[in-house]
Amino acid sequence: MPQKITLINAVWMTMISGMLVATVALYDQKPDQSKVYGPFASARPFVTTSQY
Repeated sequence: MPQKITLINAVWMTMISGMLVATVALYDQKPDQSKVYGPFASARPFVTTSQY
């Protein structure tokens, strides 16, 4: 039984480490600003009073 638990823990840690590495690798890519169309996802909407 302890060997099964050790194996499950090793597989779990390998999967979590792989997902963490993939997340960091994908998040670390800086997009080329000339190819970005539209506002960023974190941009707040700018509403003027002339629209109402």
